[in-house]
Amino acid sequence: MRRPLCALLLLALLAPAAPAQPKPESAPQQADAGTSVYQKVVRSTVWVHSDRGGGKFATGTGSLVDKGRRLVLTNYHVVGDVKAATVYFPEFEGREGKKTISERKYYTDRSGKLGISGEVLELDKQADLALIRIDRVPEGATELPLAPESPDPGQSVHSIGNPGKSGALWVYTPGKVRQVYTKKWKAKLDERNTVSFEAKVIETDSPTNPGDSGGPLVNDKGELIGVTQGGALDAQSISIFVDLSEVKRLINRRSVQLLRTGVASQQPKDPPKASREKPLESKDEGKFFGEAAWKRVAPTAEKLLKEKNTDFLVETYMTPPKGDADKIAAMKPAEREKFFKELVEARVKELKFQGVYVLVSKKPATLYVEISNPKDFPSGLATKLKSALLASFKESKFDEGLTKVIDMTLEAKGLGEKK
Repeated sequence: MRRPLCALLLLALLAPAAPAQPKPESAPQQADAGTSVYQKVVRSTVWVHSDRGGGKFATGTGSLVDKGRRLVLTNYHVVGDVKAATVYFPEFEGREGKKTISERKYYTDRSGKLGISGEVLELDKQADLALIRIDRVPEGATELPLAPESPDPGQSVHSIGNPGKSGALWVYTPGKVRQVYTKKWKAKLDERNTVSFEAKVIETDSPTNPGDSGGPLVNDKGELIGVTQGGALDAQSISIFVDLSEVKRLINRRSVQLLRTGVASQQPKDPPKASREKPLESKDEGKFFGEAAWKRVAPTAEKLLKEKNTDFLVETYMTPPKGDADKIAAMKPAEREKFFKELVEARVKELKFQGVYVLVSKKPATLYVEISNPKDFPSGLATKLKSALLASFKESKFDEGLTKVIDMTLEAKGLGEKK
């Protein structure tokens, strides 16, 4: 028994070794679906600003749905009944230019350069939708395609928005469709007005926040299937989006289809011919400002007129140029505001003024800022200029206030000093 066993062992040792089996190659790592969708959709998504007057602003989100006609889709409740809006497209950084710059301050500090004026062109108040036609489409922005049909329950969805409570813009949120159905609901347009809506909607489990309104809801292919409307405050994990069918109904309106296609992102090589050859002459009869600060006014007016066809005028008085100073001083604040508003509007009409006009009176102490062509400036600039002046004047820092107004106006027209 030993000899056969030893022979078998010897044969096993002398036999050629079996070739080693190759290790299976690991499958290439696929990019996360959410990341891929985000990179497709973010270049179509905008931050929307709507100036409601009286220092009140509404902000939301929107999508570029027609690049040729320069149309941005958002909610009616984002723009309200205001005819003008300002939109911001995202900027990018990094080696391949894919990293979204998401800090709010980056955009507010560059509002003159990055803010794009637009006209609210079409409203669907019942479905809570609106179309803004913007003045230009920046290079690199892409049109968001519409999906062929509405989503089904259980389908994966993705949304991008600009939630006001977040420190970031262009925020991504994933979710699943719960159901698609017709819904009636009410919401506050502002402090005074409540509006009623009725539309086909998509209900999802993805959380939304104020500021996300108007943003895109897309499928895994990055196609638009809905528009963010809002979340249910009295329920968990329920958010509502206006369905694709309502969007198509708005875009297919004859008035929208008849819009002429413009050349996206093309800007005139030269500014239009100025309406006047020399800038209007400012005056400081109220003796508010020092020599050094005042010396900046004339060059600023000249630069704005020459490069941007925009007027800039500062006029200060000891007493208002029209009306009885004592009677004006005795007026209630609302009456005095109305008086100076009418005074400024008459002056603007008289001068055929197109730009930023600052009027200051010493007795009674009043200042008024008027922008005669607000569509050519970032939303709410007049209010910001007035606030800057008031803050400086209250501390008797008049030169500082004037300097702020000059710098903010130049920045708003893209003429600020590069830092």
